[in-house]
Amino acid sequence: MVQFKKWWHLAFALLLAVSLVSPAASAAVLQPVSQEVLSADFDVQLSVTGLYDEILGETTVNVQDGTTALELVEQTLDDAGIPYVVVSTQYGPYLQSIDGRAAGSLNGWDGWVYTVNGDSPDYGLAEYQLEPDDVVHIYYTTWAKLETASAIAVNDNNPSITVDLTGDLFITPGASNLANWTINTGTTALTAQSVTVNTDQQAVITFVGQAQAGTITITASANALLGGSVSEPLVVEVQ
Repeated sequence: MVQFKKWWHLAFALLLAVSLVSPAASAAVLQPVSQEVLSADFDVQLSVTGLYDEILGETTVNVQDGTTALELVEQTLDDAGIPYVVVSTQYGPYLQSIDGRAAGSLNGWDGWVYTVNGDSPDYGLAEYQLEPDDVVHIYYTTWAKLETASAIAVNDNNPSITVDLTGDLFITPGASNLANWTINTGTTALTAQSVTVNTDQQAVITFVGQAQAGTITITASANALLGGSVSEPLVVEVQ
């Protein structure tokens, strides 16, 4: 027992001597070292293009590791004072609107999408975690679809049909140029004569001839549409 007390007093005296010579060293002995692990930060770029023009030019933003593309959009648009709306869906958060332009405003499958470094991820903004030097582009995309309530019957002379567009807008005079349409009249004995644009989402196609039974297929080319992509084909049965 005497031997144990002697060693204990010796150890305490040594510790006290070290603390008097170097307070920092004694603190290191008496307390565990606590180091805060700092998250890495890096730069990325964001730009936003609306239906008609640029909303946000290419902007460099410094973000923390783990930041998602959606958080980048929210942070940057907030800083720029650009209004936006994010809604919750069964598939996760969805960027519904930017600067007053809501998805589906053209009555179709038009809406806001994004690319990273020129590629389109197959998951939402909230699932993509940014990496250093990523270039994120948010833009409003169109999806042109043609529909009609018109009908052509066998033996109709010089018929016409009214074509309604959803998901995109007609470009005038581009849409008025018959060369910017692909119209296959098949066995109907009809020939497309002209296209007249009534509104930015409605046009009238006039044919010449006496209609025979068959199928007409109509497609608006990229030059006829604001979005610059070919429309889905419209099929009209003559019967």
